[in-house]
Amino acid sequence: MAEKLRIGMIGCGEIAVQTAKGIALAEHAEHVMVMDVSEQVAKDLGDTYGVPHTTRVDELLANPRVDAVYIAIPHYLHAPLTIQVLKAGKPVLVEKPIATTLADADAMIATAREVGLPFSVAYQAQVDPQSQTIRGIVADGVIGKVLGTRIVYRGDKPGSYWHGGYSGRIQTDWRVSKTKAGGGVLIMNTIHDLNTIRYITGLEATRVYAEYDTFLTPVEVEDYITVTYRYDNGAIGTLEAGSAIRGRDPLGAVNRIYGEKGQIILGRTPRIFTTEATADLKAGEWQDIIFPVESQTNGRAQIVDGFARAVQTGQTPPVSGEDGRAALEIALAAYQSGQEQRPIILGFPSPP
Repeated sequence: MAEKLRIGMIGCGEIAVQTAKGIALAEHAEHVMVMDVSEQVAKDLGDTYGVPHTTRVDELLANPRVDAVYIAIPHYLHAPLTIQVLKAGKPVLVEKPIATTLADADAMIATAREVGLPFSVAYQAQVDPQSQTIRGIVADGVIGKVLGTRIVYRGDKPGSYWHGGYSGRIQTDWRVSKTKAGGGVLIMNTIHDLNTIRYITGLEATRVYAEYDTFLTPVEVEDYITVTYRYDNGAIGTLEAGSAIRGRDPLGAVNRIYGEKGQIILGRTPRIFTTEATADLKAGEWQDIIFPVESQTNGRAQIVDGFARAVQTGQTPPVSGEDGRAALEIALAAYQSGQEQRPIILGFPSPP
């Protein structure tokens, strides 16, 4: 294998542009080819990074220079294309969410096992030094037993988003469709936070209750949702998310982790309060969590490098298919709960 993991991209739309920048910045990866059903956007991204483009998946997979594939396409297509690429002998990094159904997620995970290739989902927490540091703080008991978590997202997506994303690179209707997108603000946006909180706390959700609706947006998916869930240690988590919140959030929405001895605020400048002093922290006052300078890097480059190193060393990627499935299971349970107006009991990720 080459010194750098040579990545082919399938999908050159909205989030792919950000990941393309990450590949270019990554220490252990490089661009070799891009593909999109739109000739215009494929050519644009290919020209940007000086690599060939195509509108055909089979042409990209036949390229001997492609070591692995990053997939960023409409959610409902994640499973069939991931399985196709894995069976063609290429490791896969797929954009979040892993899929729109647990059956699809299980099929993707099973295929990766069958062919013996790395398979990962594009979440950041597991490869982010700041999240790793905070996970260590929680594991060391600095805030004591986790009692609760809070996720908040208050956005106001313009009407043009639903057919063109924020960039307008591709005009498509998949975001407005429950079948194609899997859902709205929960599965499109805050599923990232579900993964982050799960990684940092090490807790699994066991029961979920949700209410949601579509109030202000002419789409099939929800634009406001609230979720409450129980964790396997007895803690309670809450999530509030809206994609049509006028005025957005002038106070700056931040996620939190509450413990017996204190709490942690997640965000651009993570902070901690603890009632018991440690070698690095004072008791009884809010303090910024100090991170090494090298932790301040491009998030997409972190994702790509984590995946690339795993492929090159033959290790399990830092974000596994099971991690992607776990976040999806919470989201789908929330949708089922809101529809059936009852709590939903969760299982756990499929055993190896």
